[in-house]
Amino acid sequence: MVGSTGGALPACSRCSGGPLMCGLIGEIRFQDPARPLPLDPLRHRGTDAEGSWPSADGHCWLGHTRLAIQDLSIAGAQPITSHCGRFTLVFNGEIYNHLEVRAGLRFQDWRGHSDTETLVEGLAQRGPALLLELRGMFAFAAYDAEQQQLLLGRDRLGIKPLYLSWQEGGLCFASERRALLGSLELSPQAISQMLAWGHLSSPVEFPGPQSRGIVSLPAGMVVRINRHRPHDPVRYWPPQPRPDWSPLPIVSASRACGFLREQLEETVQQHLLADVPVACFLSSGLDSGILTALACRLQPGRIASFTVAFPGTPEDEGQLARQMARHCGSEHHELRLSDDQALAWLEAGLLAQDVPSADGLNTYLVSRAVAGQGIKVAFSGLGADEMFGGYPSHRLVPWLRHLVRLPPRLRLGLLQALSPRLAAKLQDLPHWDSSHLALALRRWGKDHDLAAAGVEELIWPELPPQRITQAWGQISWAELFGYGESMLLRDSDALSMASGLELRVPFLDHRLVEIALRMPQRFQSPGKGLLRAACADLFPPGYLDRPKQGFVLPMARWMRGPLQGLCSFRLKSLQARGWLDPVWITQQWQAFEAGQLNWPRAWSLVVLGEFALREQKR
Repeated sequence: MVGSTGGALPACSRCSGGPLMCGLIGEIRFQDPARPLPLDPLRHRGTDAEGSWPSADGHCWLGHTRLAIQDLSIAGAQPITSHCGRFTLVFNGEIYNHLEVRAGLRFQDWRGHSDTETLVEGLAQRGPALLLELRGMFAFAAYDAEQQQLLLGRDRLGIKPLYLSWQEGGLCFASERRALLGSLELSPQAISQMLAWGHLSSPVEFPGPQSRGIVSLPAGMVVRINRHRPHDPVRYWPPQPRPDWSPLPIVSASRACGFLREQLEETVQQHLLADVPVACFLSSGLDSGILTALACRLQPGRIASFTVAFPGTPEDEGQLARQMARHCGSEHHELRLSDDQALAWLEAGLLAQDVPSADGLNTYLVSRAVAGQGIKVAFSGLGADEMFGGYPSHRLVPWLRHLVRLPPRLRLGLLQALSPRLAAKLQDLPHWDSSHLALALRRWGKDHDLAAAGVEELIWPELPPQRITQAWGQISWAELFGYGESMLLRDSDALSMASGLELRVPFLDHRLVEIALRMPQRFQSPGKGLLRAACADLFPPGYLDRPKQGFVLPMARWMRGPLQGLCSFRLKSLQARGWLDPVWITQQWQAFEAGQLNWPRAWSLVVLGEFALREQKR
């Protein structure tokens, strides 16, 4: 069924109820009593319920705001204490295989069917080793009353965030930076990263008590916070000692396609676990089309799809999405946003950013529009580009690696002759390997740009440890953790939750990721060739024979027009803050207005101005 919506965006016929989302917060004190922390900064993440819990010894306090997606009863409420009374948990996310995990536990006196209960009882029985069994997206804090110890954990890919703020004599933690005590001021290196890449890098090592400001627990890490002895962080993914991710024993292209398709179907089936309807974002492209088609095959007649369109403009992909929806059999909703409607939401999207980023506003607009239809959960195709070659890096890096044998001066001279823009990106590269080349291709600001701005020299980010044996997988790893986790996932969580929507990302199921990293690279090709071949039968004939249009905001036009006042105000705040050379800021904006600087680089300055304003108000 296909329909379109304009104006006030009435609610989807399949759903009811307001937009909700989950958040956790807490504190552990090593000597003094823990303090209750305000839940107000996290209420936008969940208004189904909220709760708090002080430990009997007084040293830990946990708080939670809830979105009820699995087990809508009181049995799924948080904080939740294990049957034995030892562990009390707050949790944000979804564990898709929790019923399978539950079946393997000795404990069987279940109060309900929530993944939260499975997690707390599993931790009580198996401790942190339980995380090796979980498939899903999650961040959690669990207090062990017996050991007087706090356990913090985060999913393998960093889909769900967990921020830390070390205090004198303790630690605060939360799902969002803005909910934590302490300064939100950006470090000099964070400002350099923002100018270089348009986002902040993620830590690889555990940020211990020596860390300043608000920091992130690394993806794939679990840590015991001990009151009387050193803290104990463990990277559980990739498992230690790190696995040798050598190529899978697949010898034919047809088997590669068949195996990938089997894994995709299993992954989508697991991600459909919910006690509320699950919808799909549907563009005119490959990734969202695959998810919508598979979801409709697995749950016929139960899937709603949504497209956000600007009618009559190049950004409108509604016609193609309607064709795909008819082919799949989804209940389709086309949400038509006028310029005025989108502009009215853009400032709210900027205010919703939890970490500086030059991206993400399109996610906010789509999420807000879809959440306005009463939807709580939606599929996003995020992750497919990173794993299956949707970015230029999978095409360019193998060629660039051949140049490693040339002397540096000759190498850069050749690149300068072939592509001055590419040569500029690769200048000052610390290492000529797959990871650094992939990161460099995303770099906006070079060393001389940062020097002109008056900021400190850039420290290139580290990536999580791995033993991937193929160049394709190494490039994917760099895209995944140098761009996907540190920008796309971070933005998607904050901006969808601000809009009251849980985004699920099936392409980032960790088993599917491992398969993509280990797939023999002779079967992979730029442009997501393997993924296309494995799923071509899901699409109407000829549907994939044209380039994707995509949901693209006309930001340059808006920033020079109706958003000019918003931009100017924040640029003045940025100049007054002193992070950057004020003259350089003016020059950059003038270059943008003259068409000599692209809008994301100019917008990154506006975003920094917004965070300068917040620090001033703190």
